[in-house]
Amino acid sequence: MAKPRQEKVDINWSSNLAYAVGVIASDGNVSPNLRHINITSKDCEMLQNIKTILSLGNKIGVKARGGEKDKKYFVLQFGDVRFVEFLDSIGITPNKSTTITSVQVPDEFFPDFLRGVIDGDGCINIYSHPESKRLQVRVRIGSASKLFLELLLTETRRLCGVKKGSVLNKKSSRVYILTFSKTDTLQLLPKLYYATGLPCLERKRIIASKIMGL
Repeated sequence: MAKPRQEKVDINWSSNLAYAVGVIASDGNVSPNLRHINITSKDCEMLQNIKTILSLGNKIGVKARGGEKDKKYFVLQFGDVRFVEFLDSIGITPNKSTTITSVQVPDEFFPDFLRGVIDGDGCINIYSHPESKRLQVRVRIGSASKLFLELLLTETRRLCGVKKGSVLNKKSSRVYILTFSKTDTLQLLPKLYYATGLPCLERKRIIASKIMGL
């Protein structure tokens, strides 16, 4: 007798689902057997958020990475065949780190998706210019897929009103970086943090709030 299909996640589009898809697109992985999703992060808070918004009962574990001995990474793994099929249909497949090109998200939920991507593989910075010492702000997203970042930039321009942005190769690395400078960051953040109570990493929300208050 065939095993019953595992179906846990509500795959009807919502702001919460779009955020979770953004996290999976950046920090997640679909198993080669097309049955499980694994999300690994240094931020336990992010995995707790995913558990809550996807209504998962799975435990969050810890593990080492890359030959390290210290178990300092948190991991959430769950099985859901229908959700894996859904992810595949919108562009998230096994071994996606270099193969991912775009993720099909409804326009109205793109800001939530992008907020998830930033929580997974991005950063929001406030810093002083090394020469002028003037206060600078920026949003950056890293990925091994240049095409994914270029398409992400195109959609962010179209849907969030940013004017520029750039995708560059990180020196001595296979990683590409999508960067939004000060003007675009000031335009972008209010679109991403448009209401209170949205799923997000608190530490990044605090920085975004400081920037939006400038």
